[in-house]
Amino acid sequence: MDAGPPEMQNHVVLLDGPPPGWWYDRVVPRALRHGLGRRRFRRFLAAERELALSRAHEVHEKVERLLELSAGELQLRGREIRAVAIECARLWQGHQQACGLGDNRLPDESELVELLMNGFRSRGLILEQDQFPEAREAFAQQLQLQRSALEERPLGSSTLAGWVAWRAAQQSAPEKRQQQWRLELQRLLEFSAVRLPAAISEGAAWRWRNHLLCSFGLATAKRRLGLINSFYREAAEAGLLASNPFALLPPLQASALPQPPLDRALLRQLDTGRSSDWPYLLLRALALRPKELAALRPLDFGHEQGLPVIWIRVGASAAARCLPVPEALRGFWQQASGSSAEPIWQSCGLSQQQLVRRWAEHLRRSSGFSATALRQERVRVWQQQGASPEQLRWLVMSRPGPIAPLAQLLPFTTAGVEQLKGVDLAALMLHCPTDPADVALSN
Repeated sequence: MDAGPPEMQNHVVLLDGPPPGWWYDRVVPRALRHGLGRRRFRRFLAAERELALSRAHEVHEKVERLLELSAGELQLRGREIRAVAIECARLWQGHQQACGLGDNRLPDESELVELLMNGFRSRGLILEQDQFPEAREAFAQQLQLQRSALEERPLGSSTLAGWVAWRAAQQSAPEKRQQQWRLELQRLLEFSAVRLPAAISEGAAWRWRNHLLCSFGLATAKRRLGLINSFYREAAEAGLLASNPFALLPPLQASALPQPPLDRALLRQLDTGRSSDWPYLLLRALALRPKELAALRPLDFGHEQGLPVIWIRVGASAAARCLPVPEALRGFWQQASGSSAEPIWQSCGLSQQQLVRRWAEHLRRSSGFSATALRQERVRVWQQQGASPEQLRWLVMSRPGPIAPLAQLLPFTTAGVEQLKGVDLAALMLHCPTDPADVALSN
């Protein structure tokens, strides 16, 4: 368990009691004693120091909150007023039920004032006189609701530290995980300008969602929003909240901006310079990944649906895709086809993974274009030519199941080859572009 900040540990002391054990003992600054009506805070924590330090988080947070409010540094906000008043009403309902009183009667004015003032003070909050009508209204509205099974459960703490301690007890989470919860909750509360987790409304949840989406990447935003959502969902299921404010938020989705086209003059120059590099030409024409190029074997060049095709298989997975070979690449297809299961792209002393990394890195350094950028350029061109989302999936994604209608894909693979103008595809011969004999690629 986290020992907490040093200033908190200074207030955890061993006293004779009663009861004897570890106490939270803190002197109130002289300037605030009159407003608070007390000289010090003293609360029993536990008989053992480790347990006392774990419980001191919540006490320290409440005392800090109370001192800041008394000094005028913080203001109690409406959402917090309603959250605490509702919790006080639910505790009142439980007391009424335990006493055998079925009706949810509203306490008289003096009793209600004392009930609310004590409820706020126990949470380190000060309820001003002009804020009392709003708290009374929230208290009365809660009494009109029907109590559910969730609301009958014992309520836990309403502070940030109390919530983190409650969830840690539920899941036996390590300290690193608790620190992550505490940090994420603290960011949410500071952004929403509240101090109590229960004061987060649906509007605050929406604003937090939009803030994450606009400020971070999609993966980071999903991870952080999912963490908060799970936290509030479990709190609502345990009765700490009437409902989860994050429950109705739509999932985060972001459409990527269209990729800008690559420089055509540089692409033509690169196509001419790499005219004998067959992996590069297959990458440009069919949008194959480098690891898919390295895995090609003679037996992957066959016939399907009356057309010469290339089977794209990576690893032992059953997922694969089949691409029709355009007329301009028939000569290369005839040279490469066979019955061998050995990769046609080999290099002495290098594994397939090393071979792919070496070739892709050289392509990026020598041309300024990465293999991923060249693949995205081919996909962009296919989209401009009218390829549907389903056709694009057949062209670029391996999947188990039936073979794609190759006649529909042939115009796109053919168009990819036609754009390689100035390259003598008929003279293309099989060789290893990373052969050490090739001085340009061996360095």
